[in-house]
Amino acid sequence: AGTLTLPATGQPPYPAMLLITGSGPQERDFLQNRQKPVSNYRPFRQIADAVSRKGIAVLRMDDQGTACSEGDQLENVTIQARADDSRVGIAYLRQRREIDGSRIGLLGLSEGANIGPMIAASDPSIRAVVIMAPTASNGYKIIEYQRRLKIDERSDLTAAQKEKALEKSIRGLDDALTRGEGSLWFRSFLAYMPLPTAKKVFCPALILHGDKDAQCPVEHSQLLEKVMRSSGNDDVTLIIFKNHNHLFLEDPEGNYSGYSELLKHTNQLSDNLLSTITDWLSFHLLEK
Repeated sequence: AGTLTLPATGQPPYPAMLLITGSGPQERDFLQNRQKPVSNYRPFRQIADAVSRKGIAVLRMDDQGTACSEGDQLENVTIQARADDSRVGIAYLRQRREIDGSRIGLLGLSEGANIGPMIAASDPSIRAVVIMAPTASNGYKIIEYQRRLKIDERSDLTAAQKEKALEKSIRGLDDALTRGEGSLWFRSFLAYMPLPTAKKVFCPALILHGDKDAQCPVEHSQLLEKVMRSSGNDDVTLIIFKNHNHLFLEDPEGNYSGYSELLKHTNQLSDNLLSTITDWLSFHLLEK
């Protein structure tokens, strides 16, 4: 289930974008829960509105088993199966008379930024892909990165104590995995390697990242760009937004623990970010 936003001006058939959410059950607006202040953050609604005003249709969907979408709980769905859900959305777009099936692009944020290239690599007809806050390593390394940042926030520990705390935390994860714990999604997240897929993406790609991202290291976008270019894709653009966090909100700290307080007064994507996305998509999708 989802929402298809059609441009109010121009003549169909329109080019179209499919938006792909991140990890965890999320509704079509990238809404993670209905409790304030988190419910104030609905970036996909903003993006859909901005992109549609440029003459490009946008489809955004509730995750499987979430809100109005049927299906299993998302923790029982692998990343690969999530990509299949998005492929269903693409097939739907191509069935609509208002949509030009030869001009379809993808935009994914966080885990969606890994799923977008996964689809583009297997479907050469995808016209363009926007990749927001991707990773370039498996999820195991991402968890290690996130836990290290969280431990580094503790002022009551020395450097040596922080290192021991991280080792203990990772050892606990390893032990849990050895016992067979962890959902189907979590295990697929830990194992999936994005770089081999990135090498197979030859459509135009826009990679966006915030330099204060505490969930996915900004260096991963730089590596992703390098790998895409080295494999022969000569239309790859990387833009890093200063003082932006993983949510692409202005945030000089970027700490995950500060999101709730931040969202009380900062919950809108900046005009600069939206114009970056819409200008790039207009160039790559509006020309037939």
